[in-house]
Amino acid sequence: MTTQSSESAAAPRVFRQPDGVGKRVGELAEITVLWDVKPGGAERFRQHADKIQEDAFHYEKLVGTVHDFRVTFINNDTQVIGAVTYDGDFKPYIADIFANAAPWFDEMFDGVLEGYPGASNPGIVDWLTPKIVEADMWYASNPTMTVEETAKAQKVSQAFNTLLDAAAG
Repeated sequence: MTTQSSESAAAPRVFRQPDGVGKRVGELAEITVLWDVKPGGAERFRQHADKIQEDAFHYEKLVGTVHDFRVTFINNDTQVIGAVTYDGDFKPYIADIFANAAPWFDEMFDGVLEGYPGASNPGIVDWLTPKIVEADMWYASNPTMTVEETAKAQKVSQAFNTLLDAAAG
């Protein structure tokens, strides 16, 4: 059983994004989006889910600031939740995802979401913003580590373990 020491560090402060919707702690931010689904949209999404999943690694690498992103259909496939944890501020993140991953968003959501204008549409942010619901509670395990810093730490750890294995013979 783990007990918390009275000398433990204070929890980081979670606050609202200064330039948009969503919570922020340290270097990390979150948004959760709730969309209405077209009739048959969930089925269309699921028919392409393997390709969408495969393409995630390509597009999220282009964006470079996403810790996690998930899409979940709810309420008998009449609504879908999109939830993401990312580095930085809201406005630069939103601009970055549509600049670098527009084809992927269209692959996921064209024919799936009610009123979806397309990721390259100049009004996409105005369409998206009212659909964002701010988390009532959000926790991030490493709020001071960006995606880049996490990847670097993993490489250092792997190199160190390789060195230790070689030294142990």
